[in-house]
Amino acid sequence: MVMSEAVVGIIAEYNPLHNGHFHHLARAREESGARGVVVVLSSYFVQRGEPAMVDKWARTAMALACGADVVLELPTVFSCHNAGVFANAAVDLLAALGGVTHVAFGMEEPQGDLETLGAILMEEPEAFKSALQRFLQEGFSFVESRSRALETLVPGSASLLRGSNNTLALAYCCRIWSRGYALRPVRIQRVGAGYHHRDLAPLASATAVREALRRGDWGSLALTVPPASAALLRQARERGRTILDFDFLWRLTRFLIPRLGVEGLRGMAEMREGIEHLLMDAARRALSWDDLVQSCVSRRYPRGRVQRHILHILLGLKHWENRALQRLGPPYLRVLGVTPRGREILRRSRPSRNLPLIAKASPPPGRWAQMVMAVEHRSAALWELGLPHPEAETESRRRVVLGE
Repeated sequence: MVMSEAVVGIIAEYNPLHNGHFHHLARAREESGARGVVVVLSSYFVQRGEPAMVDKWARTAMALACGADVVLELPTVFSCHNAGVFANAAVDLLAALGGVTHVAFGMEEPQGDLETLGAILMEEPEAFKSALQRFLQEGFSFVESRSRALETLVPGSASLLRGSNNTLALAYCCRIWSRGYALRPVRIQRVGAGYHHRDLAPLASATAVREALRRGDWGSLALTVPPASAALLRQARERGRTILDFDFLWRLTRFLIPRLGVEGLRGMAEMREGIEHLLMDAARRALSWDDLVQSCVSRRYPRGRVQRHILHILLGLKHWENRALQRLGPPYLRVLGVTPRGREILRRSRPSRNLPLIAKASPPPGRWAQMVMAVEHRSAALWELGLPHPEAETESRRRVVLGE
């Protein structure tokens, strides 16, 4: 049913915004009947534990030019984390804004039975917990163990959850259902190449688009991204504001990990199962970022988890701080960008009393908000180190991006 007052929420990284994302934005508005689009956008570091190729301000401008009306920040402490933490915080922000009626997400298989899987994950019946523990003991990662445990109860679920978008969709829905949010899920068929495909085509993967940007292949970029994205990417590249490699992360890591030592590493976010010893040994022996990460990757430790561990170390995110922030969730709604229609959406919204709406990098009162903003400032400084000419105090100086 088309709702004249509908507002659809989208959770995205836009690293960078390509034609597949443009399609998703259009379909989200169409299928929800929405008058406006609110995007929750990852900050400087994305869910796989990597720096975004261009900063959040450029990606905000892309979103506004391609159909978004309001862009809200998903702070680094949540954007650079596992799928559950990422999804929970992003959905909480959309619910807290007030006025958002739908959440649209892409899926490889939109017909998948998310309701049954979500009920199992929320209720955790004994058969599921027993199977999960068995697979963990066999050395599988938590994500793989959970998928295999669900397969024992619902045949076909492991195949469904091999799709990264399907996995995130399930996480979004579980948060909506468990919290009783008045948000209606909208499933959209994912189109285009798979995440790791490197073929260049109108619906190329984000990986292929990033490789074209690293090469400065503007012809390919013109084919794979909307014109507004192409212009903003060219501008960022010409200004030296694109992360072209991760060598800066490697140089910092090889210094910091040995200096912290095993005891220091043990106090960092999500550090468990002895992975601190693995990271310490790798930092001493590896010769590059890829060498460091790959030497830690195993059935138990997927690449994304390893990279997030290293980023949390570089950002100084302690275990107790991380767990407290996961429990509390986002402490504010920070607007990164807005259009005239978006200003109307914000005027009509009724933000949660506990989550003030802010536009600058000055946190509202309270230790909770100050902790999140402190990490955000550190993430901005760390991201800048990947540029030829890092800028200082970027978080304090930048203002809301205004769209047309």
